[in-house]
Amino acid sequence: MQLSENFWLSEFLHSQTAERDPELLAKQNNPAPEIIENLRYLCTNSVQPLRTLLKTPIRVSSGYRCDELNKRIGGSKNSQHRYGQAADLILSDRILHDSRLRRYKEVIENMVYEQVGKSLRKDVNPNFYLFAAACLYLNELDVDQLIHEYGNKGQPGWVHISSSTEKSKRQILILPDRATLTLEEALELGC
Repeated sequence: MQLSENFWLSEFLHSQTAERDPELLAKQNNPAPEIIENLRYLCTNSVQPLRTLLKTPIRVSSGYRCDELNKRIGGSKNSQHRYGQAADLILSDRILHDSRLRRYKEVIENMVYEQVGKSLRKDVNPNFYLFAAACLYLNELDVDQLIHEYGNKGQPGWVHISSSTEKSKRQILILPDRATLTLEEALELGC
């Protein structure tokens, strides 16, 4: 089932942990209709706009997690992943190397410079471009939480984004520090 122009339901259900347990896999691959609608909302209002903006493939490393899967991987009891309202995303490294994508990369770099008066470091990874784009367009997206997760500053292991019809907190965080960031602090992680 297609959730948006570039994203499919199967991408948000995939779990290596669930694949090792047929019973868990069956639960994980059978989300309730409201979960599917939440995933569609997340795609339409947050993930797809970022994919369209950056013109670069985004991989979902973790999307919906049924309660049992969330418990097995040690996820938060309050995780929006449990409701299909969150995804952990990885941006293709094509944004760094593909000359056809140079202008999209440069737009983000220029916007960061305009916002904080500093250039991005040469060692920021593709996920930081995704994080920075989401920060810069936060008011145009429906985002509850945007999280620079693990890795080093400017080199997140992945970017967590959550979205729901009820919340829209527009909160920016960094893990493992568990610190809330201003827009400027978030962008300076890559400077």
